[in-house]
Amino acid sequence: MTNGRDPARRRDPAEITRLAIERRMSRRTFLAGTGAGIGALALAACAPSSGASNAPSAAPSSGGATGNLGDTLNLATWPNYHSQEVLDAFTSLTGVAINVGVYGSTEEMEAKIRAGNSGIDVVVPSNYAIEGWVADGLIEELDYGKLPSFVKADWNARFMDQAFDKGNTVSIPKNWGTTGIAYRSSKVTEPVTTWKQFFDAAGTTYDGKAMIVDHQISSFGSAAVAMGYSLNTIDPTEMAAVEAMLTALKPKLFAISSDVQPPLRALDTWLSIAWTGDGVQVGRDNEDARYVVAEDGGELWIDSYTVAADAPHRDAAYAFIDYITQPEQAAAETEYCLFPHANDKATALLIDEVKNNPVIYPSADSLVALEYAVNATYNSPERAEAWARIKASA
Repeated sequence: MTNGRDPARRRDPAEITRLAIERRMSRRTFLAGTGAGIGALALAACAPSSGASNAPSAAPSSGGATGNLGDTLNLATWPNYHSQEVLDAFTSLTGVAINVGVYGSTEEMEAKIRAGNSGIDVVVPSNYAIEGWVADGLIEELDYGKLPSFVKADWNARFMDQAFDKGNTVSIPKNWGTTGIAYRSSKVTEPVTTWKQFFDAAGTTYDGKAMIVDHQISSFGSAAVAMGYSLNTIDPTEMAAVEAMLTALKPKLFAISSDVQPPLRALDTWLSIAWTGDGVQVGRDNEDARYVVAEDGGELWIDSYTVAADAPHRDAAYAFIDYITQPEQAAAETEYCLFPHANDKATALLIDEVKNNPVIYPSADSLVALEYAVNATYNSPERAEAWARIKASA
């Protein structure tokens, strides 16, 4: 493929494959040598490793786009979500340099693309934003003719064809995860397995030692589940009850903050709402750390690849999505960021320490009671206002 770069400077795909296999073997040896296991995974979750980094385990395809892809792709995504070696392999193959824009929330991504002329090509929102983005023309319907490597049968049905994108017309999953309960068992001596237990204990036994995250869906929603309501409730009476409970609880909390790990590691907090990545990281470094998917329900989420409606480098966007969603690349990315993948063939390629880790891949039974947050919850002014009042309360 000719795209304005000197092909002599590109790494041979066969070389990429060889290095990938060597590095995957090195990581297996490292994990075995350190005795790392399911409870204390010796990998930095969603953070660069101090040793050899991941690489795609097979030569990537250049995607279904033809002609000159150009030399730039602008990717809007989450912090520490992509293996640099995987991205570099795509650049080596195609000559397309990837500019990674890091955003702390779907809301930040949305503000950027909603303003117009963002320059973004590929954006990775959470599931609850997608319906609204489609309605407002922020992302385009996918042209699967430009994604020749996509094989629907390879993907786990739990994460495909969901209500927020029936038929996956605009999105293809990247990674998924849960919102759960993290705690230090050396301090929290009774197992906490439900949101009801969490919120009851936060206001009594662990006064001053519990934390909830600064995220309306995750914290307000989990509190709603604790009270017997849906994660997605927008019923005025139910929302008023949740607001009253959280307002009463707030003075007894250590903090409302999404920076979960530092206080949990330092034992400033003993009990916290957390996400999959927090559970993996803290559990890796602390034998007494636990991460629980609540038995009474809660949040299941998916982040997905989408193409911005005004993408300036559309062919490059499709080539990238076609490449990054292939099982080999998806597995390499998952071993880097340690969030579970929706592609079952990618999961099968993972090293045992990742695919057998119950924090990364909880049992199917534990996911049954969970819900996806929906666009109505995400965009509810009443929930947003209630959450703002809770945070502002004394």
